[in-house]
Order: sequence, then C-alpha cells, then structure tokens
Amino acid sequence: MKLFSVILILFALSFFACEPSHTSTQTEKTDFKIKITDSIQVNYIGKLVLMDVSPEHELILLFDPQNMKFVSSDFGGNIKGEFSKDRDAPDGFGFYPMAAGRFNSSKNIQVVSSSGIFEYDLDGNLLSSTKVSKDDIKPFSGRADAKREIHFVKDKTLLAGLIARGEYNKTQPEFYDTFLQLVWADPKTGEFEQFLNLDPESIFQNNMSHEPTTISTTFDVVNDQLYVISGIDPFLNIHELDSPYTRLQRIPLELTNYRLNQGEDPKKADPRAISYNPSFGIIQKLIKVGDKLVITYETGYSEEDATRSSENMSQEEWEEFYSRMKEKYKARYQILDLGGKLLTDSEIPGKLSDLFVSREGSLWFLGKENPDVEEDFYTIYKIEIE
Repeated sequence: MKLFSVILILFALSFFACEPSHTSTQTEKTDFKIKITDSIQVNYIGKLVLMDVSPEHELILLFDPQNMKFVSSDFGGNIKGEFSKDRDAPDGFGFYPMAAGRFNSSKNIQVVSSSGIFEYDLDGNLLSSTKVSKDDIKPFSGRADAKREIHFVKDKTLLAGLIARGEYNKTQPEFYDTFLQLVWADPKTGEFEQFLNLDPESIFQNNMSHEPTTISTTFDVVNDQLYVISGIDPFLNIHELDSPYTRLQRIPLELTNYRLNQGEDPKKADPRAISYNPSFGIIQKLIKVGDKLVITYETGYSEEDATRSSENMSQEEWEEFYSRMKEKYKARYQILDLGGKLLTDSEIPGKLSDLFVSREGSLWFLGKENPDVEEDFYTIYKIEIE
C-alpha cells in the first residue's frame, strides 16, 4: 500500500498542481485510425514529459519534472536549450506552472503560473513578465505536461484553472455551485479572469462529494466555439466563446466500459483529503485535429477488480496488482466529427504514451519509456488520422 499512497500523492500534486456508462452499439463507426508517419529521437538522460511541438519552427518543448527543467529540442533531436526557473527570484515564475509551457509566434516559451505570465527564450532568459500581486495570487493547481495546455485566443491566453480548496470545500454544495472551470489570462496586465460554471446537469451536481482531481477540465476552441469536457463527466458541452458563454449543445459521450465515479457521501468524506481512485474512469484530454476531435480516456476497472483494489495489500502485492491493471485496462482514444458523432474508439497503440498535442493538422505523441531497459533518449511520434 505504500506505493499506492505515493501514486495518489503524486497524482494529487500534479493537479496542485448513476450506474457505469457503457458504449452504445447504435452509433455507426468508421475505420478511422491513428497512424505513425514519422518520429524524432531526442537524446536525454533523465525523465521527460511532453509540453509542446512547433512544426513551424521545428522545435519540441519537454519538461524534466525531477529537476523542474524546461528542455527544448529541434526536429533533428538536438538539444537547443535547458533552464530551470522554479524559484522565488526576479526572473522566476514560482513553484509550479498552471499548464504546459508553449512556444509563441516568436519561438519563445510562454509559461503561466499562479504568479503571472512569463516569456523566456530557449536559454531561459526572461524576456517579459506580468506578475500577479502577492495579495491577489490564487491557489491554482498545476500540471506541467501536455494533458493540460494553454491556448492562444485573440490577444489572451486560455487555460483550465482548478482551485481545489477555497471558501468552500468538496463536501459542500456551494463548492460545485460556484466552481469556475476556465481562466482567461491577459499577458498585458497579468490579470486572471475565471469563468464557466459546471453544467447543472453534470455528475458534480448530484449532492455527493467529488475529488478535485475528477473535475479537471479539458477543452479546445473549435470554429470560435468552446468545446468542454468537465473532468470525469462523460459529456461534450459546446458553448459560445464570448460571455455569457451560452451552452449550445450537450452531447453524451459513448465511452467503452466507462466506470463513472458517483462520488462519496459528503458526511463520510474528508474535506481536507485530495486523492485519486484509478478504479474509476477519467477523461484525460479533448483536442481538435483538422476536421476531427480526439478524446483520450481511462475506462476504470471492472467491479471485481475495483473491489480488489480497495483491499489491504502488501507493497509487493500492490505492485503486482497495479502492473496487471495497467496491462489489462489500456488507455483508449476516440475520434469524433466536429458535431460530436463517434467515428472510432480504440486502444492507444502500445508504443505511445498518453501525452500528445495537436499542431497543424497532425498529432504529436511522446513515446512510452521502455520498462525493461533504461534508455538515454525519448521519441516523439508524428501521427495522422487515416
């Protein structure tokens, strides 16, 4: 159980960083698949996660979470720059970014943290910053990989803004009534504007207590509309992009063997705890690629395996069980049209991780690490939908 506790803590920090729903057989699927068309090998000793890819500038942005270091590479796999700025210094962005860094049109790296908005060159020289007053800093969580991206929309930056604790806690109805999912960040002023309440029809309005890790919103801007999936809630909500962000559609997602977490009795839940239960399903990412949408998700476990996961186990037993579950329940992806119609549902190919971005009509995936051999390189795969 020690390893399980560590996994829960790491997952929670990365964000501080009804009955189960099953696939309908009524939707006609096509033979759309994702296909590897190219790859880039980046030589690096250490752990890396993917942040961004810029085909225009032929640059890749990665992040070393062990050393809190940004690492940039060209498409030849050559390291172009490395830097770390996680410190309380004039050119530092603070403890942790709210989302993955991203290349802007000037080939520089934009980072958003709860302390403000910062722009660095590839070597880490601070080019500009708009900081939030210390009195106005909010406890936004952070995730320094491509599962949580920033989007450049007009003259602002759009990103998810999870605050796990505030005036209300997860056991109180007011927490869900006042929860705001997204944030406009203004690079000119450094101001953050939170917006978009949880949908009143979502699972989070069922008068139960839900873990903050289950409410992390994934979204994209599609044809000047806001496409949003609110955490584990298996629905695609389409909103107007401008205030008051009127909801235009709410489309149910047909997720394979998806085990929906109904939440916990508020009287039994610990208002201070933040945890993650892998036996339930979770939607990781929504993104537009060309004229399609791609969704990635975890299904959760069967009832039998879920029961076993809650039993007391030794560390050795837990390691064996968790390893077996990772093999048994593979991460999946769906391809939908822009109207939300399901076209394909399949397992993510074995050599691909669940970290990816969509750039210029293609997907770019970070390859999985070799579990048997410690390698001194990482592979980025270019993916097409065919």
